Amino acid sequence: MQIPSFQRQNWKQELRNILTELKIATKLNLKLECHYIIITIPFSILINRVSSCIIHMSTLLQFREYDSCTFLLESIKSKSTLDAYTIHLSLFCKFHNTNPDQLIQLNNSAGQLKTMILNYIIHLKKIAKQSAGKPRKGELSVNSIKFYITGVKSFLDFNEIPLPWKKIAKFYPDDVTNSYRSYTKDEIKKLLSVSDPRDRCIILLMASSGIRVGAIQTLKVRSIKRLDNEIGVVTVYPESKDSVYVALVTPEFLSSFDEYLKYRKSQGEKITTESWLIRDKFATFSKKTNKPMPPSVKSINKQMRFLLRKAGLQFEELQPDHSLRKFFNTALMNSDVAYTFKELLMGHSVKLDNVYYDKENEKSQQKILLEYMKAIDALTINDEYRLRKQIVEFEEKLKDVPRVEQLESNLANKILEQEAIKKQLEKLRTDKENETRTIQQKYEQDMKAMREELAEMQQAVYPLLQSSQWAQIRAQVDKQVQQDPNQFVMEKLSADKPIPVVKTKVEKMVQGGYRLVKHVDNNNL
Repeated sequence: MQIPSFQRQNWKQELRNILTELKIATKLNLKLECHYIIITIPFSILINRVSSCIIHMSTLLQFREYDSCTFLLESIKSKSTLDAYTIHLSLFCKFHNTNPDQLIQLNNSAGQLKTMILNYIIHLKKIAKQSAGKPRKGELSVNSIKFYITGVKSFLDFNEIPLPWKKIAKFYPDDVTNSYRSYTKDEIKKLLSVSDPRDRCIILLMASSGIRVGAIQTLKVRSIKRLDNEIGVVTVYPESKDSVYVALVTPEFLSSFDEYLKYRKSQGEKITTESWLIRDKFATFSKKTNKPMPPSVKSINKQMRFLLRKAGLQFEELQPDHSLRKFFNTALMNSDVAYTFKELLMGHSVKLDNVYYDKENEKSQQKILLEYMKAIDALTINDEYRLRKQIVEFEEKLKDVPRVEQLESNLANKILEQEAIKKQLEKLRTDKENETRTIQQKYEQDMKAMREELAEMQQAVYPLLQSSQWAQIRAQVDKQVQQDPNQFVMEKLSADKPIPVVKTKVEKMVQGGYRLVKHVDNNNL
């Protein structure tokens, strides 16, 4: 295969630049000035690093010469993924003493390809480190075996060679639990104490937002917006339609970021909204000042390793950069942040909520902000910012003192009014009881007089009831009552005596369900 001339020129130019740098470094030690520190790199280490770079570049160049790899290498967008897949495929081909084009020719012999992959997995299982912990140089972790096959799988899938990958996956060894933990606040303080403004900005960015180290190189100055409550909003993976999400940062990070931008401006860099949020390190007043590049994942990891050693922290228990993401997750859980919002802040998938939950809704953003504010104290590293927050809160309380005094005065007046109302109610209750008692007494007196009057009537009527003419009188009275209920006249009691006239006034008085005669005129009886 013929490689286009411009590609060959690019590779040759890169190799030529490396060789030029090697010629310049003629002394035993090479000094590189970066921001605030001067790093001394031994010439032997420099030779090893450059040699590894040359070997890696030659590997890429070699793979580009194969027809089966040309389009695959062009289709991979991530540089880190490209590097990993290239190394994994190269090791696989070296183990079987073959090349990518020869693997494609085995398309009709799927069983042979499957056997080659299984033999390679068994070989990796034999040489892999079986215990947990960080592998040393030249060691392979048992947890990494499946990733070593990923580059081979991607190559075969791209060239449309089907294999039973589910059956092959059964040969992968079980993962070994690692002992990595999150940073503590004291450990992060130690890291910040040995860091320059750029490194402090990186550490506080990952600790306060929980973003992945790979997301840093995608951020620009316009990716950060400041809210009124001094909390920052960061748009992570802004150029990706599927991976974009919103993270929040603490006032402590914003203060550190302002310091970092101030330093970059003092060195002559022109800062715009399109400038990288975090850029590569550069020497004071160097040619690279206004030619910024975003830091790679590898460079950030190396710098974090350097800071770990410089701060005297235990390297075996910590992942230099990812442990900061663990710190963020732990802080949110300990602050009782709702699980769904914690996952959203970390950029994790929440299943169907990714489709149906509107994160751009104003109420949704306010809810996420309120949940994040629960963890601000836990995410703030330096006591200075925590004390500053307490001072601001105290000043706000002092501003409310006159208002509180006015409220207390109004409350006292309300209490007095309530006491007066209680007294009035008590007086009304007493008057009501007295009135009820008076009515009760009057009722009892009336009932007593009525009973006495009824007794008198009984004594007056009783002799009449004993008379032999009662039946005749009863019939006459009933007849007269039917004609005129109010008055009636009995004309004769006997032939010899005149008939007495009895005037009766009948009233209906209901008391206890009885009809009572209230008045009888006995003058003519």
